Amino acid sequence: MRQKGTHPLGVVLADDSEVVRQRLRTVISGLPDVLIVGEAADADQALARIREHAPDVVVLDMFMPGGGGTRVLQELAGADQRPIVLVFTNFAYPEYRDACLQLGADHFLDKSADLERLLSILGQLAQAS
Repeated sequence: MRQKGTHPLGVVLADDSEVVRQRLRTVISGLPDVLIVGEAADADQALARIREHAPDVVVLDMFMPGGGGTRVLQELAGADQRPIVLVFTNFAYPEYRDACLQLGADHFLDKSADLERLLSILGQLAQAS
């Protein structure tokens, strides 16, 4: 985790869709004090990038190869310094939301409706830290 004022808010993007990651890269790069430090296309890569980069935030797809977002959340549950996790999914059903929040997700966002909210959360986190 970063110390206040030392460097930009580090973000790992974990989504099996290259198109989604590219779109997120484009819009997040316009945010001040936010830097994408790693990307992943499956759960194993996501966990590796999180260990490698110790990001402040993970934008996490729920369904990816290798166990998806729920596996990543389960593995992060015991971490001493866990990043803030923003689940960003096309499957924004209440039962998935409840499961992700119980596993430790900080936010649960719908890809089709919550892009601006995602950017707002990242901007607020960057300003607050």
